[in-house]
Amino acid sequence: MLKMIELVLTINDKDGSYTEHAGVVLASIFSNTQQTINVHIVHDDSLSEENKQKLRQLVELFHHNIFFYHVTIPGDLYEVAAGVHKIDYWTIASMYRLLLPLFIQSDRVIYLDCDILVNMDINELWSIDLGDRYLGAVLDQGQNLLEYFTSLGLNAELYFNSGVILFHLDNIRNKQGWYEEILHFLRSYPTMTMPDQDVLNSVYSSNYLQMDQRFNTFAHAELELENKIVHFAGDNKWWDIDSPAAPLYAKFLAMTPWGREAAAEPVYEPEQVNIAPEPPAPEIQPAAIQLPEHPVLEAAAPALEEAPRAPEAVTPAPENIPVKRHRRKRRRLSRLRIRRRLRLKLRLKLRLRRKRIIRAKYRSKKRLKLIKRLHVKKRKALLMRKKKLLLVKRKSKNMIKKVPPKKRTYPLKRTS
Repeated sequence: MLKMIELVLTINDKDGSYTEHAGVVLASIFSNTQQTINVHIVHDDSLSEENKQKLRQLVELFHHNIFFYHVTIPGDLYEVAAGVHKIDYWTIASMYRLLLPLFIQSDRVIYLDCDILVNMDINELWSIDLGDRYLGAVLDQGQNLLEYFTSLGLNAELYFNSGVILFHLDNIRNKQGWYEEILHFLRSYPTMTMPDQDVLNSVYSSNYLQMDQRFNTFAHAELELENKIVHFAGDNKWWDIDSPAAPLYAKFLAMTPWGREAAAEPVYEPEQVNIAPEPPAPEIQPAAIQLPEHPVLEAAAPALEEAPRAPEAVTPAPENIPVKRHRRKRRRLSRLRIRRRLRLKLRLKLRLRRKRIIRAKYRSKKRLKLIKRLHVKKRKALLMRKKKLLLVKRKSKNMIKKVPPKKRTYPLKRTS
């Protein structure tokens, strides 16, 4: 019997849209994988009950299992992480993946970021044998970071990306002092720019498996998406309209409750006709899924949350049955479809505009430095030109005209 795949996503959803992206990641996995998956959602107070219910509906629709973990960061880790300069940019929730060995009870687990497209059978990643290694990951594909790695005491040739990780939790639990090493690194390097990724490399890069790049391929314009896990690590995400993966995002979004909610048409009651109603269909009660409990270690004391599920209400059969749809009614429905498409287009335009504003507001430091450098070069060039013109003017002003000497004529003296 095949062992179930264990999958972890972490959610910090301040504006309410991040959970939708997590749902699309799950839909991309479910549509490419036949094996049963246990989905572990690690979250804080920002995950709403409505979005939690939608995640349950999505997972149950594909016949998988889901568990929720409401995590509180331990006091010592919170105090140290709060001193890291970039923690507000990445949010304190980025520390959740460091704590997985404390409350995920399985021996292994796949961790994924929520800007990931899984366009392959994830069982290929799950089947990789880690042996006695702590984790499996793909080398980071960022450039010009050698000085940064050296400043943190990290090996640039071993530095991996933390967007897709296959954790061997039992091996990490057997590593003495792994939690203290995390605290020590955060305390020693408060100026780090990628806290969770840098910490993972510091603690585990000495003993990890370098996986094939197709398990975490950074997205670019001319990328072949087939049979890969694609990571949209930059500013351009796959839910942007101009992204080459936007059609795939729309396809997987349509499989989720968020997509069905956006595409739902308004329902109108049919005209009543005096026909004897058929006997109503018997109500079907959905089978309750028993989820195993996951105890938590007292070392970090993160609180677990598992809400009971209420059976869904089944709507009774309609009493009034329409005989024939009127032509005018058909026209009205076509107009409603057109309006719905226009509303969807407007929503996508507003989302694109919002993304552009955010990009313009939070441009990278490299871009700003480049603009300043070009500005300084132009100023230097203008100053050089001015200096050359001044030198030419001074030379022309101080030039002395050479006048040929006048020939003197001397009178001839007569000699007697």
